[in-house]
Amino acid sequence: MALTGVVSYLSERAFESIRRMVYQETGIKLSGQKKAMIQSRLMKRLKQVGCPTFEQYVKTVKLNPNERATMFNLLTTNVTKFFRESHHFDFLKEGFLPVFLKNSGQTRPLKVWSAGCSTGQEPYTLALVLNEFFAAMPGRDFRITASDINTDVLKKAAEGLYQWEEVNEIPYGWLKKYFKLGTGTNSGLFKIKDILRKKVNFKYFNLAVPGGNQKDETIYDIIFCRNVFIYFDQETKANVIKMFYNRLTPGGCLFLGHSESLNINDRSIGQWSIQQHTVYRKEV
Repeated sequence: MALTGVVSYLSERAFESIRRMVYQETGIKLSGQKKAMIQSRLMKRLKQVGCPTFEQYVKTVKLNPNERATMFNLLTTNVTKFFRESHHFDFLKEGFLPVFLKNSGQTRPLKVWSAGCSTGQEPYTLALVLNEFFAAMPGRDFRITASDINTDVLKKAAEGLYQWEEVNEIPYGWLKKYFKLGTGTNSGLFKIKDILRKKVNFKYFNLAVPGGNQKDETIYDIIFCRNVFIYFDQETKANVIKMFYNRLTPGGCLFLGHSESLNINDRSIGQWSIQQHTVYRKEV
């Protein structure tokens, strides 16, 4: 039963418990400065589930995996947009794909992983760019795996519905080709057409857990993981990079966010070479 009264403020003890749970299960390290953010994002939820204090909510979260997932969703920051960091897509078309076509020696599908895909703008941008690139190449195809730890944003991504403010920077020709106007309850929204939607497979994946809690050994040609490492400590980041290295084909590329980087001299995380700012190639 939901509460109508005032919920207590977040104590240091409850704050530390929440930080510890988030780190242990997601690898995200919340700093001491995030206390106000946590309190703000969880206050409404406490009232919804009937917890009068944050201490009681912590107990509930520890006993209830579904509520724990809800808490992680509420505390996960998701900032994204179509064609974000457009230089990555330029490099994809001009630097990576011509080499891939030359060296692949067959017509196997290009395999791409968008790790930390948020509400879907990144994988759909990738699908659009790749569909345009391969349009004049019969027999060439691609597949995109898009993953996130936040089940709420995965649901939105799979629906493929966006406000005008989210798509208004996409060139009109592509907007008309790859989106359709929603009807009924979706009136005023823009929906991804199946020509792109069927190319993307959305799934839950926890980067901080070996194997992501899933039996998936897919090897990819490209991995996008942008603006995710900024939430990890060095140990978690190193483990994820090594996992990416093992999941890339020789010559495959890893794309990071604008403020992220790899130490290519650290061979413990694999043999990498830098192709351009924030783009790294797996060396044999």
